[in-house]
Amino acid sequence: MKNSTRTAPRRIGARIAKAAAVAIVASLAFAGCSSQPTSGPNTVTLWYAPDDPGVKAQKEWAKFNVDPFEKLYPKVTVNAVLVPSQNLEQKQKVALAAGSGPDIITSAGSATAIPYATAGYLADLSDAAAANDWKSRILPWALDMGYVDGKLVALPTSYETMVVYYNKTLFEKNGWELPTDRDSLVALAKTMQAKGIIPFAAGNASYPGASEWLVSTYLNQVAGPAKIHAALSGEVPFTDPSIVASIQMMKDDFDKGWYAGGVKQYFTTQDPQKYAQLADGKAAMMVSGSWEVGALNDDFGTKGNTNEWAWGPLPPLADGVTSNIHPLSVGGTISVNAHSKAIKASTNYVSWLFSDTKNMWAAVEAGSFAPFPISYSPSDVPSGVDPRYAAQYQAINDASVKGNVGYVTWTSFGSKSEAYVLDNVDKVINGDMSAQAFCAGIDAAFQKDKAAGLVPPLFSTGG
Repeated sequence: MKNSTRTAPRRIGARIAKAAAVAIVASLAFAGCSSQPTSGPNTVTLWYAPDDPGVKAQKEWAKFNVDPFEKLYPKVTVNAVLVPSQNLEQKQKVALAAGSGPDIITSAGSATAIPYATAGYLADLSDAAAANDWKSRILPWALDMGYVDGKLVALPTSYETMVVYYNKTLFEKNGWELPTDRDSLVALAKTMQAKGIIPFAAGNASYPGASEWLVSTYLNQVAGPAKIHAALSGEVPFTDPSIVASIQMMKDDFDKGWYAGGVKQYFTTQDPQKYAQLADGKAAMMVSGSWEVGALNDDFGTKGNTNEWAWGPLPPLADGVTSNIHPLSVGGTISVNAHSKAIKASTNYVSWLFSDTKNMWAAVEAGSFAPFPISYSPSDVPSGVDPRYAAQYQAINDASVKGNVGYVTWTSFGSKSEAYVLDNVDKVINGDMSAQAFCAGIDAAFQKDKAAGLVPPLFSTGG
C-alpha cells in the first residue's frame, strides 16, 4: 500500500490521503525523538505519524490500533506518541543508536529492517512465533521475509501486488477481453490504438519511481519468477538473456506508444491525468499496484462519470511463464526493540495485531487502513469493503498458498540494487541506456548488496 510515512517512498501517488489503503501499523514508521526512553514492563511505547495529523485521524488510529488491545489487556498501556513525519527514519536510527527509541520498531520493508537487525536492535521473535502459531496465521512468503540469520526479527504489516486495472465499461462496449498472453496483448493494443485509445494509462510526472513498477512487472511476466529467484539467489547473473529480454520488451512497448501514448507523454503525465484518461475511456488499461483502489474510486462512478473499473492478473508475456502470477511485496515491517523493558507486553501487542482479523477488516472498511498478510475467512470481511478490493487480497492469499508468486524490486532487491533501478530505468525508457547495460548495472549493484548482507530473505515461487 502506498504509505506517505516512508522516508524513501517507492509507491507514493498524488492522492495518498484519499487512498483506501494505508497499512495499519506502517503509519508508525520511523518516528520519534532520541530523548524518548523505552517504557516500563507494562507500558508499550510506539511512535506514529498518520497521513492526516488531525485530531479525527488520531482518534481513528487509536480506535483500531490501541483501544481494542487495552480492552483485552487492561493492565497494559499503549503509549502511542504522535510525532512529525519529516526525517522519520533518521530519527529512529538516532534514538536506537543511543539505546533508546520505542518498544515497537517499524521499517519501510524487509530490506530496511536488515540493518536494524544486524545492529542488534531487533528482538528474536522465533519463540513467540511458535507459541502464537504465526506460521499458520501469517502468509508463508511474508513471514519468510522477516528472517535474518535464522532469527525472526520482523513481521510484515502490509502487502501488495501488481495487477491490470481496466475500464470495464469500455471493454464491454467493444467486446474486449483482458489479454491472457503476449499475442493477445499485442492484438488488443493494436485494436485500441486504431480506435485512438491509449492501451495503458501511465505517467511518472507525479512520482518518478512509478517506472520501477513496470520493471518488476516485465521481469516477472517475461523472465518469470523462477528466473528472478535464481538471480536473487546468485545462481544466475542479472545479465541472463531472459532478464535482458524482459527489459528490452518493456522498452519496445514504450516505443510502440502503449504507455501514455508515447515516451514524451509518459514523462509529462501526472496522476490526475492518468486516472482521468482511464476513467473517461481515453485509455483502456493501467498496470499498477493494489494501492490504487481509492484513487480509482475518485474518478469512476462519480457524478460526471458512470463508467466502472475492474481488475485482472498480469498476463504472462513469454513461453514458460505461468498464468495468474502475483508479484508480491511487503510494504512495511514491525519489530520489537531488543533493548525494551517491555518485551513481553510488546510481543503480546504485535501478536494481537496479527490475530484480530475482524478488527483488521473493520479498519479497512473505515477506509484508512490495509489488511495484514494473514489468513482470514471471507466472513470476516464487512459488507462495506469494496468487493473488488477484497477480491484482490483474496487472490494474493490464494496465490501465496499455491506458490504462484513473483518478486518486486522494492521488496526483494537489496538497497543498492533497488536504488540502481530507480536511478537508471528512465534512461532505458528514453533510449539513453541499453537493456544489456541496465541489467549489467543491476548485477553489479546486487553483488555489492550480497557482499554486505543486504539481500532480503527469499520466499518460494511457483513459476
